Amino acid sequence: MEKSIILILSFLILNSPVFSDGAGTSSVELLQPGFEVDHTRSDPKRSARTHERDYEGPVIDTHAHLYPPNERNATSADIHKEELNDIRRVMRKLDVEFVIFMPTPNDGIRRNQELGVVKRKMIRDIDPDRVKLFCGSNYITCWLDAAYHNKYTEVAVQDILKQLSEDIDSGEYAGVGEVGIYHFDKGYGRQRVLEFPPNFNPFLRIVDLIGEKGMWLDLHAEPVDPKGRSYEKEVFGGIELLFHRNPNMKLIYSHTAMTNPENVRKILNKYPNIMMNVKIETRHEKWKNLEPVVNTRGELYGDWAQLFEEIPDRFMIGTDFHFGRKGVEISKYKKRIKQVRKILGTLDPKTARTIAYENAKRLFVDSL
Repeated sequence: MEKSIILILSFLILNSPVFSDGAGTSSVELLQPGFEVDHTRSDPKRSARTHERDYEGPVIDTHAHLYPPNERNATSADIHKEELNDIRRVMRKLDVEFVIFMPTPNDGIRRNQELGVVKRKMIRDIDPDRVKLFCGSNYITCWLDAAYHNKYTEVAVQDILKQLSEDIDSGEYAGVGEVGIYHFDKGYGRQRVLEFPPNFNPFLRIVDLIGEKGMWLDLHAEPVDPKGRSYEKEVFGGIELLFHRNPNMKLIYSHTAMTNPENVRKILNKYPNIMMNVKIETRHEKWKNLEPVVNTRGELYGDWAQLFEEIPDRFMIGTDFHFGRKGVEISKYKKRIKQVRKILGTLDPKTARTIAYENAKRLFVDSL
């Protein structure tokens, strides 16, 4: 009996259709952006709000990463609870009510990426009140990039959909992400480039599943590369396509969509189910063309401050901090939260608390 099953499975795998790149029959037509795109690149020397006080209330960090052990041949024994307890202690000291940990878009290339899953579950199990998890990117994003540029089989797509469905149905996760469709090299040759269009059929099927399950998707999609080449038509047309297929999908567009405030205003007005997380990036040379919300001194630009106060219920804090990454000390998280409190303190108090805390609490605590 077992031999017969093996023969049948072998036959199915060998005869499973093999698809070529996403530019062929495996893609659907990309739609036009659902709003008039402003292609302006903001002046990095424009006016910013003067800092007078820090925001002193609670913070929820909706976008952070926790790396697997750095040892080349690491095992679960190399995951140290003391490190996880240090993270919990600093969260408590900084009045960070909870953090959502998720794999990076590039997690799939890490030899130890499965240990990253184990490590994130460990810190959640130690302190479930202070930790929530997103899943999926470690086996989704790099696979999609490779599938688009090379070949893939229907069996492989079904395997990913099955694993994702099981992860979502497990009840262990609050969302899926951070999935990256355009994720360019911002590390001077040290980052793997991920580049596939949002109308790539396997990606659409993954998003359809997430939409059907009613889960949040944290999406990273850079509309401009570091050399200034625009992908705005693809990215914003892709957003229109995703909502055309899944009108009720719940999308967190990472890092304030990495576009200018006017486009963000149009996106939020067009798509009521989009939330955005706010990342502080003072190193403009590493965030080139991606519209940081602060200047190089960490001061909040006036146009972003105005937008936050205009539509405060659509933004959340997402530090994008990389806990456990080689060379990244936990003390740097204290600096990151200090920067968060600084920019929030330049906003009116109600807006500051809404973005720092209330929106994330509404989505990930009150609605559950």
